[in-house]
Amino acid sequence: MRQKTEAKIRSLAWDAVRDAWKNPIGGGAGPLRLEVEDAVKAAVETAVAESAEELVARRFDERLADDGEFRTRLLAEAAGIAERNAQRALEETKLDFLAFARARAERMLDDAVPPVIEINTGRGPAVRLPEAHHRVLPEVLLVLKARCHALLVGPAGTGKSMLAQQIATALGLDFHALSLGPTTPMSKIFGYYDAHGTYHPTPFRRAFEHGGVMLLDELDAGHPGLLSELNQALSLGVCAFADDMVSAHPDFRVVATANTYGTGPDRQYTGRQALDAATLDRFTLVEVPVDERLEERLTLANAPSQPLAARAVLAKVRSLRSTAERKRLPVMFSPRASIDSAKLLEAGATLEQVLEWRVLRGLSAAHRAALEADETDGNDSPEGGA
Repeated sequence: MRQKTEAKIRSLAWDAVRDAWKNPIGGGAGPLRLEVEDAVKAAVETAVAESAEELVARRFDERLADDGEFRTRLLAEAAGIAERNAQRALEETKLDFLAFARARAERMLDDAVPPVIEINTGRGPAVRLPEAHHRVLPEVLLVLKARCHALLVGPAGTGKSMLAQQIATALGLDFHALSLGPTTPMSKIFGYYDAHGTYHPTPFRRAFEHGGVMLLDELDAGHPGLLSELNQALSLGVCAFADDMVSAHPDFRVVATANTYGTGPDRQYTGRQALDAATLDRFTLVEVPVDERLEERLTLANAPSQPLAARAVLAKVRSLRSTAERKRLPVMFSPRASIDSAKLLEAGATLEQVLEWRVLRGLSAAHRAALEADETDGNDSPEGGA
């Protein structure tokens, strides 16, 4: 089955290379063709120059005759040598392009059918990682294997929450999630009794008592008082819930996510809280940067009928992200922008619409100017939809 899949994707990869050659973004000669044509021109010029030098060296003495017949023969022979050398240069350039195309096809194949990775966690059979996973997933698994709780820190949209869910699946544990905010009440963590005397448990209670991966999303947005109540549960493995004192299950693990390192708000994440050192001390910190390979894979997967447009918007998002980071602008271009843009393209939106709706939305004139965002290549790129 895998062989058939690989063969199909290899064929699609070659089709994509031919498309990029024949129908480049913006029409006209594409970057691949221009690169090859430049190489051809350089090779032909070199071939002609070498043929002229060869003739001059070979026929230097004959130049002394300097008659019309000699000039005619010289020009004809020079043209013949130049033609043969140029033809050889063309063949060499063709081989170079084919090698480039094969390498590109192989890369597309690797992206579409990534290798299966297994990790031995020391508990039960080896863990098979999902195909589309962030590159730090093995590190987070290592933290949980050591029976530690993980704090994933990184920019918005890097896949931190998805990492927690994938880890639960890989470990064969139940997944529980809770998003924290400044007004999250204690009852969402520890449960409560209603007016009829019935206790209502929470996802945290179920994970704590019966085992599972508990995602505490947006930890640095949570109220410090609420977080301090969790310290005992995370360090001692016992917790006073509304109805009883409960001991932690051996398979209870917490994966918390944050956009900051617990130092409070910054120019991008203005609603973050400073985290108490005692809370931070309960976690092992793992940085989760943008994984561009995962971003590319998910972007293309969400726009299977618009690969060229998807690559165009992916390149635009990355360019804007790089400029914003370099100029330290308080704007964000996360992988979500690339992935959501691909979904819009697949639904029929044009590239111009996608850039305005999802990528450049809400940017002030000053930020657009700083990012050079108004010089978009939307008009020169293929449109999604019919």
